[in-house]
Amino acid sequence: MQKIIYFLSLCLLVTACNDGDVIDVELDFDRTLSICDLSPGNYFLYDTKNDPSESLSLIFPRNTATELIFNPKENNYRATFPINGTNSKFNYRTYDGNPEDLLCNLLPDPITKIINDYAATSGTVTTITTFVDDDDDGIPAHIEDANLDGDNDPSTNPTDSDGDGIPDYLDQDDDNDNVLTKNEKHNYTEADGLSKAQDTDGDGIPDYLDDDDDGDGVLTRLEDENGDGNPMNDRDETSQTPSVPRYLNKDAIDKYDDPQINKNVYKRTITVKFYINNVNLDVISLTEIDFGTYTYSIMIETEIEQ
Repeated sequence: MQKIIYFLSLCLLVTACNDGDVIDVELDFDRTLSICDLSPGNYFLYDTKNDPSESLSLIFPRNTATELIFNPKENNYRATFPINGTNSKFNYRTYDGNPEDLLCNLLPDPITKIINDYAATSGTVTTITTFVDDDDDGIPAHIEDANLDGDNDPSTNPTDSDGDGIPDYLDQDDDNDNVLTKNEKHNYTEADGLSKAQDTDGDGIPDYLDDDDDGDGVLTRLEDENGDGNPMNDRDETSQTPSVPRYLNKDAIDKYDDPQINKNVYKRTITVKFYINNVNLDVISLTEIDFGTYTYSIMIETEIEQ
């Protein structure tokens, strides 16, 4: 009896009756969501597939509450809102051609047509938003944290080598010398870690953490002769090693005006998972539909303490 009940329950997930007709509904989408702007006041997310040609779509208002779904102030942010069939809509559609020819297209393909359009009359949308921050300097975030609190989380009690108020894992320039960490030959690899990081003056501090890379007593950022905020562009042609920048040449000891520390920008990759709960699509009723995941990245600028 248990096997029969399980089989009947499974059938309810993939077929349903509508006016006596049996309609196959598999909902086997890849669950990678796309987004497009139908209007400034709404979000429109969708997923499509071919063979058969189908789409799932979700439209809901854009306001201060729903904007937090895509750019939350805290990680693992959860939100819910109802599907009401008016300003919040969830649809399952079938087509006689490629759905991409109609969705988000200012000039829809006149050949492709919607065969069936099933709109949910009720339901609840649940979203879970997570994000990962990284300064894109080539060193993994967990490696840039001394992990003094033992929680293996660089965002809590983070290491800030240069004391500028920006944790190393979010800091493009870990020593505030106006040379980006990724350009200071940290030579990180998964196999060797940071053991092969360049240390020009041999003082035991790798260049990417050393604010005086050549040990000549002049801070790297003060060896910026042309004042463009990038010491890598300045070379002393009168020295014995004109091929290297001044800040790596211990014989070049001229000091220039203190430039402003460059702005810091890091990347936040945001992932939003959408679940549709207790939805009724006329052809099918389900307790939960894994609608899919939307992922995108933004750049965040942070203030530097001087």
